[in-house]
Amino acid sequence: MIAEGIRTTRREMTGFPFEQMTLIGKAVAAIGSPAFPAALRQLCLDVYGFDSLFVSVFSADQPPLQLYSDLDPEATRRTIGPYLSFAYLLDPFYSLYLADPGDRVVSLDDCAPDDFRESEYYRMFYAETGLYDEIVMLVASAEGTAIALSLGQRTEDCRPGPQARAHLDGLLPVVSELCRKHWPQPVSGSAASEPAADMVFATLSQLKVSTREGEIIRLMLKGHSTKSIARILGNSPETVKVHRKRIYSKLKISSQGELFSLLLGGAGG
Repeated sequence: MIAEGIRTTRREMTGFPFEQMTLIGKAVAAIGSPAFPAALRQLCLDVYGFDSLFVSVFSADQPPLQLYSDLDPEATRRTIGPYLSFAYLLDPFYSLYLADPGDRVVSLDDCAPDDFRESEYYRMFYAETGLYDEIVMLVASAEGTAIALSLGQRTEDCRPGPQARAHLDGLLPVVSELCRKHWPQPVSGSAASEPAADMVFATLSQLKVSTREGEIIRLMLKGHSTKSIARILGNSPETVKVHRKRIYSKLKISSQGELFSLLLGGAGG
């Protein structure tokens, strides 16, 4: 009874169960060592159940750089490789980071466009990851970069509820400080490699599409519906449809899948 009273008091004082305080202590002790990512994983797993953890650095002018993954080599080759080389450009979490790199916890439903699950990005890349759902902890880092912790769920059954989400929100300040202490400096990709975004924009330029048509192409591939694109660009849905028809005619294609493949080839995919 005394031990239980102490445990209850500690929970009230800290906002975290005693077991989680122990895991936080282990993560703090592991800062600066190779054991840190696994300790961080265990802490997050105790609060919010997930099937996989992928940690990367987001940068506005370079592809994301992998910091940690608990995926097996085959899953890494099949999913992480394409993501880091091109697919990140259409990632709703990456788009959110570009808009505001501040600390936050955000789910796929929070940031995905209205037609995301019907988009070519979802069909050709996201569905291949095997993820049913995903929640990301974004941690603002130095010089405008951000550390992104992607917690993936592979079945609807394991999707945590609102209480677990609230606990994860509460854990964000702790995770943010842990990550900033362990990864204090922004890490960028090789300066010798041309960013995929530059390659895609170069491809659009070579295809002779206008600036507005390029904006529509990017929004289409991210999973925005005609109405959503019209709202973002301040046009009518009918105007967007005319632009889309003109794009398809100019590029001699008839589907979003062909458009995705065309740009994927331009990015070296």
